Amino acid sequence: MIMRCLKQFTAILVGSFLLTSGAIAQEAEKEPAIKDKTVQVLMKFAFSLMPEVYTGPDGKKISIDKKKPDDVLIPIDDARRIVIVGYRSAQAQNCDLKVMQTLNHNAMVKYEEVFKKWSVKQKLFINQLHLFTVLYMTGNVKVNEGERTQADIDADKNKPDLDNKYKCSDDERKVVAANVDAYLDEMAKSIREELLRRKKLGSNEKKNDEVKKAQK
Repeated sequence: MIMRCLKQFTAILVGSFLLTSGAIAQEAEKEPAIKDKTVQVLMKFAFSLMPEVYTGPDGKKISIDKKKPDDVLIPIDDARRIVIVGYRSAQAQNCDLKVMQTLNHNAMVKYEEVFKKWSVKQKLFINQLHLFTVLYMTGNVKVNEGERTQADIDADKNKPDLDNKYKCSDDERKVVAANVDAYLDEMAKSIREELLRRKKLGSNEKKNDEVKKAQK
């Protein structure tokens, strides 16, 4: 679930790498080519924005120790997958495809639940990474690289006004919807096949146990 407390969040972060939404978009269009450094930067900022305490649906408190990132972070290849999903969610949001955005996120959550064994803290980070990617790609969070030259400031004047938001053409909206649909179909197929595989495996194990008992 995208965290309500950060839904409209706007922040200025200080980092050591140049991070641009255009660069992320270009990389995300070629999934295998998205750079490790890009993923690492997004992970860094997403982790830095995690609250120190979460309250679960059951009311239990979950503490995040920022001094122990290994308890929270996930492998970079898995993070890359989340970033790509976040990029797709951002496209859907920019094109005002709210239902598609939600379905895209939910499909990611379901896939991670079926194929991965994440800890509670890692699941929180996965949602945070997805959220941060969406916020950055939609202009709701800004990254300030620190020292800025006059040339940097002048260049910013030529950038689109993020407050006006990106507007999709009908053709762009159709492309984004098609991309989300393709992802949903892919996830549904993968999950269905995995669950069927487990069912068959469980059935075979049960038969083997019955044979063993009969042979005793």
